[in-house]
Amino acid sequence: MVADPSAHGACDGCHADEAAATANSLHTNQWGYITAIELRGRCTFEGSGFEGFFDQKCGGCHTTCGQCHVSRPNSVGGGFPLIGSYYSHRFRASPDMTEQCTACHGSRVGNDFLGQSEGNVPDVHRQPYGWQCKDCHTKEEIHGDDQHDGEHYEHRYEVKTMPRCEDCHGEEQDDGWDNAYHAMHVGNDGLNLQCQVCHSQPYKNCTNCHNLVADGEGEKYDIDPSRVQFKIGRNPSPYRAEYDYAVVRHLPIDPGTYADWGLELPGYLDAPTWVYNSPHNVVRRTAQTTVGEGQTCSTACHQSPDGPDGFLLRESDLYEDDGVTRLPDYEANLGVVIPSSFPDAK
Repeated sequence: MVADPSAHGACDGCHADEAAATANSLHTNQWGYITAIELRGRCTFEGSGFEGFFDQKCGGCHTTCGQCHVSRPNSVGGGFPLIGSYYSHRFRASPDMTEQCTACHGSRVGNDFLGQSEGNVPDVHRQPYGWQCKDCHTKEEIHGDDQHDGEHYEHRYEVKTMPRCEDCHGEEQDDGWDNAYHAMHVGNDGLNLQCQVCHSQPYKNCTNCHNLVADGEGEKYDIDPSRVQFKIGRNPSPYRAEYDYAVVRHLPIDPGTYADWGLELPGYLDAPTWVYNSPHNVVRRTAQTTVGEGQTCSTACHQSPDGPDGFLLRESDLYEDDGVTRLPDYEANLGVVIPSSFPDAK
């Protein structure tokens, strides 16, 4: 009995195109994680000796055809998905959103999309329109496409078939795009904003929670609490460089994240830990677009107060809660911080 036949090529004979596409699939190969490790570790991953640790600790998120189209993914316990009122072995052309997609992408994407963070509402595409993951994320994107100029994609925001707001909304569509707010914030030289800057709700931000510590009985990861907040920063992404400002999320990477592998991170500060983000919690009206009584656009958003509850990533966000001690990633994120003179300083 082979537990996962698709891991051994069982699907390839009838679905040759899809099987060939997975050679360039980030879902299958996890190059995004490997790229990040190579960057901060200043190493070449292949042949490094760390592959076994990666397979054991990170590789559980690796998927096969069957784990999306037949069973639940192994990383969330496997087994047959609950479809309706019974567990089904039925082959599904499209994965089930709950049992397969958000089973893996649940704590951030799923919670955002379904409005499960306190104070949030479901993404407008989910409610009232009832959309599912597959309505935006096509099989070409998930299986892998052949539009990359090099050997393979190294980051999910490189994928040319990934969905973009502009595919359905924009100047070419008659959907109310032509208004004063968009004229000011979209396509304006030096002030071109990612759509989510105005149209996303607060989302989960991790702190430096992957810090390996000794607890007297061995080593474990020290998990600091996450925060549901909303932060706008200077766009740090080389893959979506068309925007000047973007929503940013804090990565949980810590200098000691891979200490149990024996992998040091000499390049820990080589890239920001506040990174480009695209929350799946879009609504038309948000706190950023709401101008209250006695407020102007500047006081509502541009002059949002410093601190965890403010909209703009400030230098104060790079300090411990005591406001005095710099966080380990302070220097890496100075280029993402928005200065107090915003929006005058571009």
